[in-house]
This record gives sequence, structure tokens and C-alpha cells, in this order.
Amino acid sequence: MLSEFEIRRQICEIGKMLYTKGYVCAKHGNISYKYSDNEFFCTPSGVAKMYLTPDKIVKVDASGKKIGNGKYNPTSEMPLHIRLYQENPNICALVHAQPPFSTAYAIKNIPINDCVLPENYVYLGVAPKGCYNKATGEISAELIDCIKNKKGFLFDGMSVFASGDTLENAFDNVDAVEFYTKMNFIGSQIPCGSSVVEAVSGTSGDEAVVKAVTERILRELKM
Repeated sequence: MLSEFEIRRQICEIGKMLYTKGYVCAKHGNISYKYSDNEFFCTPSGVAKMYLTPDKIVKVDASGKKIGNGKYNPTSEMPLHIRLYQENPNICALVHAQPPFSTAYAIKNIPINDCVLPENYVYLGVAPKGCYNKATGEISAELIDCIKNKKGFLFDGMSVFASGDTLENAFDNVDAVEFYTKMNFIGSQIPCGSSVVEAVSGTSGDEAVVKAVTERILRELKM
């Protein structure tokens, strides 16, 4: 079992990795760790992730109330983190971030499950806008499904959540969500190769590629 200091140190390390990779900016994002069913550690409110130090990490109980008399207050997202831990007792860490490609997909509500990469079906889920009511604490069935069955998911039309049995794994899952979403975006900008067109249409050659792409564009213009 990790010591309290080691948990604090790892949260700081993950926060700085998020900042270095451009997955958070300024004071955005939050990280938490489940120490026990009634004890959690989380990033503080109003502190940029690059400036985290172990003494700034906040300990809270299952109601989200701060334990101890530390200077810093817990992230305002901690009630949601605690609720997600309750929905999936197998996870011990959560990372909430805003990596550019994934967040853009979330904001634009672009579906990602049609990507050809099989890893998408393991990592990527979508908890749509309105999946969490901050005022009441209610969460949608889609969000519950994501936290139980996906390692990471686009969240509430604005960001990415990822879980893990360790803090490192939760960070890795944010990284994976961003990677596969980025690949999905890049792939969407490239016309199908002739082998794909041949498999679908029974034709081959450059003319078939041009025809297939043209027809797709025309269909989209009519939508």
C-alpha cells in the first residue's frame, strides 16, 4: 500500500506530466486517488498543475469534506470523482484533463466509435453533454456505463476523464485517448486507399478512389 506522502508525490508528478504534454493549461484539470472507501487525495482548487507540491495535495472524506487544517481546498470536481469511485470500486485513480484533440471532439460532439483502430473500443467512450448535473449530483446512464466499461471517455462536451488502478495507469489512459482520437482525426482527413475502395465497391485504381471520395463529399453536402 502506498504511503500518504508517495500518493501526494505521484499526484504532483502526474500533474506536471499533464502540463508538459499540453493536456491541461493554467489551473484546469484535476487528479484524485482513492486511499480507502472514506479517504481520498486530490489536487487543490486554484493551483496550476505545474506548480503542485506534496503539501498542496488535499485529503478529503467520502462526503468531499477536507480532512485536516491545510491551507488548500479540494478541487470543485471532487464530488463527481467520489461518485465515479462509488460506481466502479475497482478503480483507484482518476484524471480529468483537456488534451486538445480529444477535447475538440467532445466540444463538437463528433462520434469516435467508427474509427478502424480496435483500441478505440477498449479506451474510448462518450459521456455526452449534460451527463452530470453539478447542482444535484445526478449522473446519466451513459456516464455510469463509461466509468464501468471504458478506460477513458469524452466527458460532458468539454473534456476527458480516464481511470486506472494506479495514478500512472490513469495518466496512460488519458494519453491513449488523446493518441487514438488524434489518429481518428488524421485518418478522417485522408481519402481511402484504392485497396479499401476495391474491397467496398469491387473496383480498383485511382479513378475509383476519386469517384468514391467525390460521392462521399456530395452526400455530406446534401446532409
